[in-house]
Amino acid sequence: MANDKHKRFTAYLVAVTPVSETDSQPADAVYAAVRQSPAEAVSAVRALVEGEARVAVVGSLSARTTKAINLQPGEVRII
Repeated sequence: MANDKHKRFTAYLVAVTPVSETDSQPADAVYAAVRQSPAEAVSAVRALVEGEARVAVVGSLSARTTKAINLQPGEVRII
């Protein structure tokens, strides 16, 4: 039985770019999504995005930065 208390989370940086200029989304946005995998981070951000957009992981935050800006496991925040 795996111990849920010791799951590893990473603050992934996820970029959102609208498919066309007529979309209601801003030109470009970057979110920090604290998840266990890049796929989970993309899914979490895609759920927040309205309309068609390209969503991709473009990096991650260090544990030190994640703690400094008080990001919690499961949280998604625009950066």
